[in-house]
Amino acid sequence: MKVASSFLVLIYWVSSWFPVSADRWAVFTVAGCILGLIAALLAQKSLEEHRWPAKVFSVLAFLLLIGGTFFAFMTSAVGTPAVGFIVLFFTLGGVGYLLMIRTVFALGQTNRMSHGAGFAVLFLLATWSWASALGMYFHVGAANDTTAACILVPKPNNYDTELNSVWEMRLPEFATSRTGPTGTTILDYHAILVTSSRGQAELYNWSKKRMRFEILNLERNPYLPTECP
Repeated sequence: MKVASSFLVLIYWVSSWFPVSADRWAVFTVAGCILGLIAALLAQKSLEEHRWPAKVFSVLAFLLLIGGTFFAFMTSAVGTPAVGFIVLFFTLGGVGYLLMIRTVFALGQTNRMSHGAGFAVLFLLATWSWASALGMYFHVGAANDTTAACILVPKPNNYDTELNSVWEMRLPEFATSRTGPTGTTILDYHAILVTSSRGQAELYNWSKKRMRFEILNLERNPYLPTECP
């Protein structure tokens, strides 16, 4: 049961970020994670008397946490906070995976309270990503009927790409490359909801931090689309 739960949590975490385009780096990463977990499970019996494997993975997790957090902070400072959050998302995922491997080697050696740390981190990250996707899909935060609405993202600059599925709306899947003025008044947003109320267009910006749509001022954003493509 423990082996099955390990793979279920790992697959759940992978499902929260695996790109729609199935990029090569993602395929290799998933393959490496699965093979690494299998190798740890196979080596568990022969190394159960030794403490160094668990300690090694604890140190690796700590180093990744420090380095990844610093990189996320720098990315947020020179880019956008959303991209920084995405870097932190992957950093914590890597930390959770290393702690999961540590748990495989540390069974019976350490406090049981620490055994589920890696599983909890991966589970919470995946839940966060899917909760964000479902919130966007069901237009959380929009005040009016949005049955005829659409969600648009800039790729790379114009808002002419529509998100149609929950799979496309997971946390790491979209983010603008920058924020702030790009012309005279227009701002870059990660995703916008285009809808109408009483015959007038309404625009909403998706907030990754609050996981909800927030109303935009049309006068301050005159170049954003007011109709679905």
